[in-house]
Amino acid sequence: MFEKIKHFGRSSLDIAWAALIILLPITSFPLLSRLAGHSMVAPASFIPLVWLIFFWFIFYLIKRGRVPREIIPFLFFTSIVLVATASAFFLDTPPFKNENVLHEVIRALGTLSVGAAFYLVTSSWLAQSRSRLGASLKWINLSGLIMFLWAAIQGIYVYAYHGNYPLYALKFQFFFSSGNVFPTRIMAFAFEPSWLGQQLDLFFLPYWFASTITGWSAFQFRLWKFSAENILLGCGVVLIFLVSRIGTLSQLLVIAFLVIYLNVYLARRIRSWSIARFSKSHSIFQKMMRRLLPGLIVLGFLGIYVLGAFALVWVLSHVDPRFAAFFEIQTWAQFKSLTGNVYVLFNYLQFAERYVYWVAGWNIFNTHPFLGVGLGNAGFYFQQALPAFSWHLPEVTQILLRDVAIPNIKSLWVRLLAETGIMGFSSFIAWCYVVLRTTWVVRLNRQKVLQVIGWFGTFVLIAFTTEGFSTDTFALPYLWVSLGIVSAAGALVRNSKEKA
Repeated sequence: MFEKIKHFGRSSLDIAWAALIILLPITSFPLLSRLAGHSMVAPASFIPLVWLIFFWFIFYLIKRGRVPREIIPFLFFTSIVLVATASAFFLDTPPFKNENVLHEVIRALGTLSVGAAFYLVTSSWLAQSRSRLGASLKWINLSGLIMFLWAAIQGIYVYAYHGNYPLYALKFQFFFSSGNVFPTRIMAFAFEPSWLGQQLDLFFLPYWFASTITGWSAFQFRLWKFSAENILLGCGVVLIFLVSRIGTLSQLLVIAFLVIYLNVYLARRIRSWSIARFSKSHSIFQKMMRRLLPGLIVLGFLGIYVLGAFALVWVLSHVDPRFAAFFEIQTWAQFKSLTGNVYVLFNYLQFAERYVYWVAGWNIFNTHPFLGVGLGNAGFYFQQALPAFSWHLPEVTQILLRDVAIPNIKSLWVRLLAETGIMGFSSFIAWCYVVLRTTWVVRLNRQKVLQVIGWFGTFVLIAFTTEGFSTDTFALPYLWVSLGIVSAAGALVRNSKEKA
């Protein structure tokens, strides 16, 4: 009897972990959203996470189980956040409507706790064995496939029926998401299209990119010569170009990194071939080629990049009307008037609201540079920190004059500066750097699955440099789960070296 109970307990933990991965695309589960006070961020994967915490992780820590070393700088970052938030109670925080400072602090610390729980449980759970790591990659594929099937159905109604969803589709969507349906954009199970872009950028696409370039697959299945990850990567790239501008930019950075990585190799080969080809020429000509050739190669590649970027924006302008604005400038006077003021330019590109939030966060950081104003408190300072141009924007006046909720900065990077100061921001960057070093070590491992994880972590951190300007919440699990996978892989590599 005891053995059966023990077996059931182990099986329930495996099921909970698989459910955590499969449920990741659901960002605002209505049941959790209501329990959290109608919060927009309510990931369904939090339910199996709680099971893992109470029935495994707590007992694991009590038994002094080992955790990956990458957790140490993360814990240092959280300690800085706590110090900065405690210090904020000694500041003269300006009032904002009827909002309470303590309530906002508790809420912000709660979101950070959710993110920390995802990271700590993921890294510790997967660090136990490589079989868990390999099985998790299969669950990622299944989760992505389910998400794509629903996104494809949405795409049919968006582009073929102009957003006229039938009643059954709306009921299905509202069962999994508390957000409104966008008639002109795909959102899958996410609260909004930009959140769909974030889960693609920080979780799904990095793994499928890494699997593709290494030639490794979690399945033996092949469609002709294409693996499951190759097919999912193609679907994901198409989808990210349709749903999010920041998401598109993030993937372009990843592609640019890969192209530059390849170009360094090609440039060396071209230079060696050219020098060998002209080895019999005059010595003056050889010296001239050695000096000019690197510059000519760089200029050639830059020309290709510029043409490629222009062609890509032109193609996207036929899909997303916001990109089409680049090609609607017809006169030099119009171009000069737009580029003369950055606020006017961003307003023309439908990006001004996001930019003025960033400027407000930066102004808050300038007045409280060391420890910031405390986690969750930036919105109280918005009225004093917003630039004058922001009052021309209907969204800003709506937030400040009519909405009840406290405004937010809309950028994790700027939020860290404003709310935790240079101390919190630098400690967070230090943790990201430690994880980046881990990805580089894991990437050089002989085992293919670990090489995949190494490249995966590299692509996640590259994409995060831009995705950090798109959202400012800690509660979305994608970054934490992804870096938890990388940290676990680093622990597995170190453990194998210690045993050897």
